[in-house]
Amino acid sequence: MMEFISIPVTFGIGAYAFYKLVELFARKKERIMIIERLSQISSTNIENLDISRIFGDGKSFSNKFLALRIGSLLMGLGLGLLVGIGIANNIYGVSSSISYETLQSMSVVYGASTLCFGGLGLIIGFIVEAKMSKDK
Repeated sequence: MMEFISIPVTFGIGAYAFYKLVELFARKKERIMIIERLSQISSTNIENLDISRIFGDGKSFSNKFLALRIGSLLMGLGLGLLVGIGIANNIYGVSSSISYETLQSMSVVYGASTLCFGGLGLIIGFIVEAKMSKDK
């Protein structure tokens, strides 16, 4: 039923992992170059040098609305699947002998409704997040 999503998800995960790996090596090279440059200027006064601006001050991922975003996305996906099943059952009916074309049409309905309601869930989460951050 959800075979159409496995290839894009696998590609997305692989592309993200490759990007992070390349970023890791690029930052390592940058840091090594900065350390080499700092060692070259050993005659200067480095007491007032703030290295935390260069390397980050222990940056941590703190997003207080992450649970809201994930929750709204999952609610939208679930609602989309539910609506897709309802549409498919109303249009095509429930029978044991369904043709290949009908199955393909049903999978398109499932995918389209899932993606539409998932996006709608993200938009609603964004609106709620904006209102919550405005109130503070």
